[in-house]
Amino acid sequence: MLDQFQSFMHDFIDKIVDVKVDGNCGYQSVVDLLGMGEDSWSVFCNHLLKELARFSEDYIKLFGGTKRFEELRMSLLVDGLIKACNLCI
Repeated sequence: MLDQFQSFMHDFIDKIVDVKVDGNCGYQSVVDLLGMGEDSWSVFCNHLLKELARFSEDYIKLFGGTKRFEELRMSLLVDGLIKACNLCI
């Protein structure tokens, strides 16, 4: 997979993670590199939801309004965890 990156970038690449493609691969890559295991991506989304809730005013300012903030928050909701995540917010 290293050959998919420009050669000048090779020295900066520490590890390549090949995760299953199911729409959550970005989250899976992050949690795998954090040592949490590829299947912990939904837990990671829940942590991100808590972060957004805790600092919602800051993120609303950062994103330029509540519309984009809500889009991001809704994108993090995971089937089966929606009720639990809404309780955290």
